Amino acid sequence: MYHNKLRFLTGCLLTGLVCLPLDFVSPTKVLAADEVVATAQNRSAQHRQYMRRGYELTKRRNYSQALFFFQKALQIRPGDRYATTAIKNVTGYIERRRVMAFVPSKPGRRSSGATRGGGVIPLTPTDFEAQLTTAEHPTFWFYMKPESLGKVKELKFVLREGDGKRAKPLYETTLTPVGSEGIVSLTVPVDKAPLKTGKKYTWTFAIIYSDDLGIPSKKLEGEIQRVQDEDLANQIQQTNQPLDQAMIYARAEIWENALSILADLRCQRPDDTQVQADWKDLLQSVELEKLEKQPILSCGTSQN
Repeated sequence: MYHNKLRFLTGCLLTGLVCLPLDFVSPTKVLAADEVVATAQNRSAQHRQYMRRGYELTKRRNYSQALFFFQKALQIRPGDRYATTAIKNVTGYIERRRVMAFVPSKPGRRSSGATRGGGVIPLTPTDFEAQLTTAEHPTFWFYMKPESLGKVKELKFVLREGDGKRAKPLYETTLTPVGSEGIVSLTVPVDKAPLKTGKKYTWTFAIIYSDDLGIPSKKLEGEIQRVQDEDLANQIQQTNQPLDQAMIYARAEIWENALSILADLRCQRPDDTQVQADWKDLLQSVELEKLEKQPILSCGTSQN
């Protein structure tokens, strides 16, 4: 009787063990715990990376980008006092230093820049290798002085991929000299090939005088390069305010975007004092302050 009962209980115990889930005694739970630890370590490393990047940008006074990285760090570790303090400090810097300016931060980019003269001045930084843009079909801005162009037969703009005359023109157009002093724009049409990321393009603006004058043609030259930056794109998406976007572009050295946004805003909001102030600050930052009060003659034609 006793032996029968013992065999019965032993059988129940074995049956119970067989019915247990496979992972009850398997290493799966241990592996899952390891994955949790690894994930936490990765997030911690990412948090440190964002904070380090934010501090580096703060030292370079690139406060808008620094704020972006500190906010990313806070998303990973909500309530983190270091990220919270950094955000507070950088926000204070931005509020105290809201000056629209082209802020160069990369050494070794100084070069001949765009040439100027002959009654036409390109609105570009003069001492930098190439103006940067994120646009596939960028806009070029020029100041024209009609009294200097009174004897001009035509103005010809050509954009080429690469350097040299042998480079195939991507876009070319001829303009009639303006009748009044001011700023005009040229936008590469959308039916033309888009600018490729990372490639340099050269542009020329030829000033051709009447044949009977015997005056040699003058030629302005410059460079433009399209760039892509995921961090910059994320910052732009964080705000729908054009002035804030122009500030971000300017501090990231993306000249064409910053200038085109402000020029378009001058056309749309001519009485906006903040737009006027930002336009003035941006031009002053590249020594074009003498053009800050010039009217934009091509309002409504920019396609950027």
